[in-house]
Amino acid sequence: MKTAAKIATGLSALVAAGLVAFAVALAFASSEQPVADPAAAPMHTPTPGATAKPVRELTGYQYLGHGTAIPKGTEPGQCETSAYIWIGSEGDEPIHPEQLGADLVDRGPREFALGTVGLDEQGRPATYTVTPGDVLGVIGERFCIYNGMMLGDLNGYSHGAVIQSGDVLTLNAALVTDWVDPYADE
Repeated sequence: MKTAAKIATGLSALVAAGLVAFAVALAFASSEQPVADPAAAPMHTPTPGATAKPVRELTGYQYLGHGTAIPKGTEPGQCETSAYIWIGSEGDEPIHPEQLGADLVDRGPREFALGTVGLDEQGRPATYTVTPGDVLGVIGERFCIYNGMMLGDLNGYSHGAVIQSGDVLTLNAALVTDWVDPYADE
């Protein structure tokens, strides 16, 4: 009988702790959300043919399309506007990558992003050749790609596959015409 009472007391404590943790997480999450004045925020209408409903633009955020908004850079050294790699689909279209947001800008080599850049016909960054020690997230930062880790998915790497020195990555999703979903076999 003592054992059953201990188990019941332990379960009650776990449930109570879980509810407290949930309440704290909920309060924290709601305090982190940007608050917009609905009367002052302009409406943004998606691109023609898009099925998404209009959303309110939030001060300090860059609306990119496909329901995606990212913070605008406000500190020195940050990108004023960023590019974003979107991989998804709307309606009946197949999953595909798109480049959203600003054009890519090469802010120069830096630790963990020392590779060389290939340019397109207009002189914009198009490809990146990996050097030893390069990291996807930092490569993304170098080119003002908000979600630089998506360079892996864009270039066919899956499940944390490591980029290797000499690999050539496509930087701009708009240049990928033969994209293959690295997770299609799952």
